[in-house]
Amino acid sequence: DDYVRRLFDGMASSFDMVLLERLNYQAPKLVADALAEVIGEPKGELDVLDAGCGTGLCAPYLRPFARALTGVDLSPGMIQKAVMRGGYDHLHIGELTAYLENSPRAFDVIASADTLVYFGALDAVSRAAPGALRPGGWFVFTVERHEEDADYVIRPHGRYTHGGNYVRRVLTEAGFEDVNLTPVVLRMEVGEE
Repeated sequence: DDYVRRLFDGMASSFDMVLLERLNYQAPKLVADALAEVIGEPKGELDVLDAGCGTGLCAPYLRPFARALTGVDLSPGMIQKAVMRGGYDHLHIGELTAYLENSPRAFDVIASADTLVYFGALDAVSRAAPGALRPGGWFVFTVERHEEDADYVIRPHGRYTHGGNYVRRVLTEAGFEDVNLTPVVLRMEVGEE
């Protein structure tokens, strides 16, 4: 947690520019598109958590779905940028799994763009999510995938990649039904998808 906090506090001032201008970052839009696919047109009726909200890049995409939009992030620097961006009803500094465990039945949707790539094992966060969701709620997130036999692998860029079978298994074991994994391109990096 300390490493991630320091890393993102240090990147907060340039984070948006790097992602949007250099990496063609698409994760926030893709998360909202996936949400619309399962929920339908946004009606502003849901309590939505932006899990690992960072600087708030997901806020404009999630806001149409939300009666209340809450963001949580480990980095105070990122939260400060999210405050400046606006769009949230509530913002919290905290570790995601603990936040979920302390938010019983608080949300209709947990959305997370590019946060779970900083988790190796997804078991704990996947077990915590159902308790923070109301019945019929949705957990929509991105990970970077690999085709290797390992459940997850740390890469030189500092993010984890996850195997599809592993993601499906931990979600099913946590009690999620209708698990859908959709391959998409989240960003460009070093000229590659």
